[in-house]
Amino acid sequence: MKQQKGITLVALIITIIVMLILVAVTISIALGQNGLVNNAKDAAQNTQLEMEKEEDLANTLEYDGVTGINNIVNSIKDDVTDTNDIKE
Repeated sequence: MKQQKGITLVALIITIIVMLILVAVTISIALGQNGLVNNAKDAAQNTQLEMEKEEDLANTLEYDGVTGINNIVNSIKDDVTDTNDIKE
């Protein structure tokens, strides 16, 4: 009898199962509570808030002159203090 070459049904099923497991892990990483999508949304919100803060500071500087510079320095000091509090 002639020997046939090719993949068996068992090998095909095992390959499909492994691929399904990989897909499930990938989806959970992307969409989970601390997943990539949520992290990206949080980063976008933080960026928007910081841009608004920066715009407010720029407007303050534009209208208040020296007082605006003092406000910016104080704001930076507050941000550094907040960052140090988070690290501790």
